[in-house]
Amino acid sequence: MIGDTLKRFAQLASIRSRLILAFSALLGLLLALSVMASQRLETLGASMHEFVDQPARLALLAERANQHSQYAAIQLLRLLQTPERDRRIPLYAQMDAAMTASDAAIASLAQADNRAYPQAHIAQVTELRRRYGALFQETVELIEIQGLTQARAHFERQTDAALKALLDETLSLTARQQALMNLEVERFEQSASGTRLQIVAITASALLLGALLALLISRSIVIPIGEAVAVAETIAAGHYNERIPHGRGPEVQVLLRALALMRRNIVIREERITRLAYVDSLTGLPNRAHFMEALATASAGEHGALVILNIDRFAPINNALGHAVGDRMLGEIAARLRACVATPHLVARLGGDEFAMLYKGSDRSASAGHIQMILDALRRPMRLDGQRLDIDASLGVVFYPDDGNDPTALLRRADLAIKAAKRRHDSFAFAAELEDVVQHEQLTLLGEMRDALVRNDFVIYYQPKLHLADARISGVEALLRWQHPLRGLIAPDLFIPFAEQTGFIREITPWLIREVVGHAAQWRRDGVELVASLNISALDLLNPALIDGLQRLLIQTSLPAEMLCLEITESALMDDPERAHEHLLALARLGVKLSIDDYGAGHASLAYVRTLPVHELKIDRSFITRVDQQPKSAAIVRSTIVLCRELGLSVVAEGVETASELEWLQVNHCDLAQGFGIGRPMPVHELYGWLAISHAGLAGTAAGRPALQVESDSKTV
Repeated sequence: MIGDTLKRFAQLASIRSRLILAFSALLGLLLALSVMASQRLETLGASMHEFVDQPARLALLAERANQHSQYAAIQLLRLLQTPERDRRIPLYAQMDAAMTASDAAIASLAQADNRAYPQAHIAQVTELRRRYGALFQETVELIEIQGLTQARAHFERQTDAALKALLDETLSLTARQQALMNLEVERFEQSASGTRLQIVAITASALLLGALLALLISRSIVIPIGEAVAVAETIAAGHYNERIPHGRGPEVQVLLRALALMRRNIVIREERITRLAYVDSLTGLPNRAHFMEALATASAGEHGALVILNIDRFAPINNALGHAVGDRMLGEIAARLRACVATPHLVARLGGDEFAMLYKGSDRSASAGHIQMILDALRRPMRLDGQRLDIDASLGVVFYPDDGNDPTALLRRADLAIKAAKRRHDSFAFAAELEDVVQHEQLTLLGEMRDALVRNDFVIYYQPKLHLADARISGVEALLRWQHPLRGLIAPDLFIPFAEQTGFIREITPWLIREVVGHAAQWRRDGVELVASLNISALDLLNPALIDGLQRLLIQTSLPAEMLCLEITESALMDDPERAHEHLLALARLGVKLSIDDYGAGHASLAYVRTLPVHELKIDRSFITRVDQQPKSAAIVRSTIVLCRELGLSVVAEGVETASELEWLQVNHCDLAQGFGIGRPMPVHELYGWLAISHAGLAGTAAGRPALQVESDSKTV
C-alpha cells in the first residue's frame, strides 16, 4: 500500500520534488536515528552513573562498617591479651576510633536512599551494631574492673556472638548489594542490546526506504529519459514519423516537447536543404544534381531518351527586357515543360536557359512525339508585362544505352547534338546521326597534351600570305602542330577539336599567342614587316582574360596591334553572340585586326560582315579551288570581292594551288592569297630562308614576268 502511494506520488511530483522529498525522508530517518541513539546513550549513561554511584557507595559503606567492626574486635582481642595497663591505653584509643568509624559507616548507610533494601534491614544492622557496641563496652569495662579472665569469658560468651551477628549482617548487606549490582548490569546489557537492535532496525528501515525511493525515482527518471533517448535515436536515424510519448512529470514532458519541436525543425530544415540541393529555386524544377542522379540510375539498368533543350535568343531577350522578365520567362517555360512531361518521366533545369528531359523506356519513335509536344508548347506566344514573346528552342536527343550509359558522356553528346541543330538551323538533332569522332587513339593523345605543353612539344608553322597588288609577302598565318616524341608530327585536326571540347584549348591559346607575338616582334626588329595571323576558338573568344592578357603582351613586346590578326570562325560567334560581339569590339579598340575565317561555309556570314567590327574576310578554299574554271564559284568570289571593297574590308583567298587560280585572283583584284601554290606552312627558322629565295620570283611577278611557279606537291602538311 505504501509502495503504491509512493509510486503514484513519484509519478505526479516533479523530478526535483521527488529528489528533495526522498533525501528529506532519508535525512529525517537518519536524524531520528541520531536523536534516539543520543537519548538511549544518555539513559544508559544515567543508568551507568546510578549503577556506579548508589550501589557502589552502599556496598562501600557496608564493607567499611564491617572492616571497622572487625578491626575493633581485633584490637579488643589484643587488649584481652595485654595484662599491662600502660600498653592497653593505646589500644583503647584505636578501638574507639574503629568503633566510631564503624558507627559512622552504619549511620551513613542508614541515611542513604537505598530503594533496593527495606529500612528493616538497615535497622537490624543498626541494632546489631548498638548491641555489639554495648557488649564491646562491657567487655572493656570488665578488663579494667574484674580483670582479663572475666573479660575474656564475657567476650567469648556474649561479645563475640554479637560481633559475629553484626559481621554476618553486614556481609549479607554487601552480598545483597552485589546482587543488586549484577542485576543492574544485566538490565544495562539488556537495555544496550535492545537499543542496538532498535538502531539496527531503524538503519535497515532507512536503507530499505532509501533503496525503495531510489528505485522509484530512478524508474520515474530513467524510463522517461529512456523514452526520450529512443526518440532522439529515431530522429538521428532519420525516422521522423515515430510517435513521441507525452511523458510523466513536468521536466520529462518539457524534454519530449523540445524533442518534438527539434524534430519538426529538423524536418523543415532538411526539406529546405533538400530543396536547395535538388530543386531549382527559380522554376521549382529538379536541378542539375537531382537530374544527374536520376540519369545515372536510369542509364544503369534501363533504356530511354535524354533530351537537352536550349532556348534560342534568350540572351538578347534577357538583356533587352531585364533579368526579372527573363526569370519570369524561364518560370513560364518550366511550367509548360512540366505540363508536357508526365510521371514517370522527369524534367529539370540544368542552369541558365538549359533544360533537360528524361524519358524512361522511350525509343526513337516515341521521342519524336515528345519532341513535337515540347516544341508546340514552347512556340505558343507568351505575354509578359504586355510584351509578346515568341520562343523557340534547340533540342539535342540521345538514347541510352545505344549512345552510351555514362551520364557525363550522354550530356556531352546531347550538347553536340544541340550545336549541330543550331548550325543546321533545325529544331532538334539526334546524337546518333553525328559522327562520333572520339576514338581511342585520339583520347590517348588528348591525355598527353598537357605533358606536351610542359615539354614544349607544340610547334608553330607559318604559311605565307601574298599581297597580290605588289607581289610581296605581307603576312603569315600561324598553324599549330604537335611534334610528338613517338608519333612524329601530328596535324591539328587530330587534337584541336578535342582540346576545344575539353577546354584545354584555353591553356594552349595563351601559349600560342605569346609565341606568335614574340616572333612578330622579333621580325619587326629585324626589319621584316609581317602581319601574323592566328586562329582562336569560341572558348578563347569568350574568355574574359583574352583581352587583358593580349593588351599586356603587346605592351611588353612593343608590337603594334595592327601587326596581329585574329581569325574567328562563324561557329565561334554562334555560341554566345552577345558576349562574342562585346569581346570583338574590345579587341577592335585595341587595334588588333579581326578576320572572319572560312567565309561562305556557314549560313549567316553576311549578317556578321554587316554588324561585326572585322577588317578581313577569308574566302573558304571550296570556292577558290578551280575558280578560274567554275563560273558559279567565280561569280561568288567576284561578288564577295566587290562587297568587301564597298565595305572597306580586305579579302584573303585561301587554298590557292595553281598559277591560273592565282592569276584569276590578281585580275579580279583580290587583296591577299595563301595556299600551297604560294608557300607551304614552314617552321619559324625556315621562314627567313624561304623569303630570301622567293624574293626574286615575287619581284618578277610584280614586273610583269610570269607568275610564281607553283610547287608540284600539294599535299597537306
